[in-house]
Amino acid sequence: MLSLARRVTQRGARLLSTASQNIQMEVTPSGIAILRLDCQGEKQNTLSDTLVDDFKASLQRFEEDPAIKAAVLISAKKDSWIAGANIKMIEKIAQSDSAAATEAAKMGQDAFDRISNGRKPMVAAIDGACLGGGLELALACSYRVATSSAKTVLGVPEVMIGLLPGSGGTQRLPKLVGAANALDLMLTGKQLKADRAKKLGLVDLVVDPNALERNAVATAEQLAAGTLKPRERKLGWTDWFLEKTPIGRKVMFDQASKKVTKQTKGKYPAPFKILEAAKAGLEGGHVTGSKVERDNFGSLATTSESRALRGLFFGTTECKKNVFAEEVGGTFPKVKTVGVLGAGLMGAGIAEVTATKDMRVLLKDRDTASLARGQAMIAGNLGKKLKKKRMKQYNHDLALAQVVGLTDQGASWARHFAGADLVVEAVFEDLAVKHKVVKEMEAVLSKDAIIASNTSTLPIGDIAQAAEHPGRVVGMHYFSPVPLMPLLEVIPHAGTDPEVIAAAVDVGIRQGKTVIVAKDVPGFYVNRCLGPFLAESTAVLQEGADPKAFNKAMTDFGYPVGGLTLGDEVGIDVSAKVVKNLMGDQPRYLGVRMSGGDLTILDDMVAAGFLGKKSGKGYFDHTVKGKDKPLNADALKLMEKYRHPTRDVSKVPIAEIFERCFLRFVGETVFCLQDGVIKSPRDGDIGAVFGVGFPPFLGGPFMWIDTVGPATVVEKMQRLADEHGERFAPPQLLVDKAKAGKTFHV
Repeated sequence: MLSLARRVTQRGARLLSTASQNIQMEVTPSGIAILRLDCQGEKQNTLSDTLVDDFKASLQRFEEDPAIKAAVLISAKKDSWIAGANIKMIEKIAQSDSAAATEAAKMGQDAFDRISNGRKPMVAAIDGACLGGGLELALACSYRVATSSAKTVLGVPEVMIGLLPGSGGTQRLPKLVGAANALDLMLTGKQLKADRAKKLGLVDLVVDPNALERNAVATAEQLAAGTLKPRERKLGWTDWFLEKTPIGRKVMFDQASKKVTKQTKGKYPAPFKILEAAKAGLEGGHVTGSKVERDNFGSLATTSESRALRGLFFGTTECKKNVFAEEVGGTFPKVKTVGVLGAGLMGAGIAEVTATKDMRVLLKDRDTASLARGQAMIAGNLGKKLKKKRMKQYNHDLALAQVVGLTDQGASWARHFAGADLVVEAVFEDLAVKHKVVKEMEAVLSKDAIIASNTSTLPIGDIAQAAEHPGRVVGMHYFSPVPLMPLLEVIPHAGTDPEVIAAAVDVGIRQGKTVIVAKDVPGFYVNRCLGPFLAESTAVLQEGADPKAFNKAMTDFGYPVGGLTLGDEVGIDVSAKVVKNLMGDQPRYLGVRMSGGDLTILDDMVAAGFLGKKSGKGYFDHTVKGKDKPLNADALKLMEKYRHPTRDVSKVPIAEIFERCFLRFVGETVFCLQDGVIKSPRDGDIGAVFGVGFPPFLGGPFMWIDTVGPATVVEKMQRLADEHGERFAPPQLLVDKAKAGKTFHV
């Protein structure tokens, strides 16, 4: 075969070798081997066992064939170079022990060291996602050429699943882009476009996608001929001080450690292990640093935090698939034009995430002033993205052009809405108002158009009662602020047509949302679970818990904000409506599970004008400048009115007090699964993490129960039920899991 290769090459033809399962090798007349990556049966290339084995075989051919002078590593898949290691493979390895994960990391290190130390140059020709282990492979190459495509991104996001770059990333990245830049990339998991990557020195050349292979081959030829040398990073004084001196390294890593501790509150072990591995490499060299890197990778892979974060990764991946489209055979309305009723905070947010995903938006409000405020909100948000270079000028201008502003004052809105495929109403949370809107829309929309309600509390079936075609009505519950909150609850009522559900889920996925489908019950899933939490939070405050200490206990536990802060952000008036829509003795309501505190305090706060951040005062006084807002003194006086006459928890450890509230939330998530409000524990975890900020390192309520053990959770809830009453009684499904010794995630 080798002699044949030489003869064909000498004749000036191109040699096509026998392809392996995932890699095809071609050799050009100039002796450049082009290795085309193409993981069979997968949308993206990932570093799996089979790809690694195929790569080793190709690498051996590359090294041993004297006719081959250099190589280009390129993908046969559009918009995907290598999107990282196969997470399912990591999950399988992690289920054994840390030693297996350590050994897997060592195999990756050895393979990439072989490339880096080889005498023949290799060029990474990158188009599309180059992440995690994919970037580590690129780092081992002599040169990196990337395309200017918007789909081309580079980064090491392993920290997002509780791991570290385990195939040399913590060692090579600091040497290539500087320790400070490398730490920023590794600790945040941020992804860079090609132009930004080039400025950092992560990429050597940026080219048009159509010119990638041609430029990469030319680069490989120059490297082989010695007319081009791999770039050597020049150290400025600051970099020299931080990387080459003991005192500089101490300053850099001490500051990084303090920042990580502040941001993670010590809940995530991966960032600290990243710092440890990078420091070991800077101080002891590549061999020493590599050992620390693989040992740390092995220890992280088996942690509960990484297991939880990997679970969320699998969950969000599944939520990107529209299973409802499969159920209707793919035949559902393809939405191109979306009408949005109401240009307030919610409506403008929905319009923004729709327009940025190449859908036309009809944004309507009652008058020009209201519409202008919504349009200004959209323009402001997109302007910030443009300024931060998170959006290109063309995409910015296109998104703004997609939004057509309309008002009730003109007659033209009906003509425009006649062409809408789906209308989302984000009007006042009142059933009579919703009914009026449904009738008004049906009068102008086509018979196939879908009407979606963004209600956060009202049952969709009740809203659909006003429709002539109730099968075209569905719930699409967004979370505020819409551009930032990733979750969308799609809520079909009993009579919603299957293709309408599929279309609503499709729109949500296209908007970039993580979509779960919930049963049409008061509160749906997220707000239904927040109800008991809110009732218990009110109870502990009325029993004397310190409001600020309670707020801090929640953030110390791992939530992004405290309960009182969340109440002010959402709006006390909204919380009051949620509470009222959950209370009642009918089966669809929560009954005793909404007991605890005296929730009429919310009505009093609304009557006093304490609506939260939007009114300037809620639990906190938002009129005071600065991040640390003081408590609203008038709200505190109001709380005293509702002080529990006999119970006093002021001297009880705040963590114990918070656990009461936490278990009310967790318990309700299990009731939701038991009653069919959600379809799976996965949906329950996704909804809790992305809807209310349930600590990601715990993986969601069901993952947390599995980690702690159902029997332990049952014991805690039964103990609290004995002390506080039936509202803490554990769900039967949880009791059954405990008795059977089973978990929710198999």
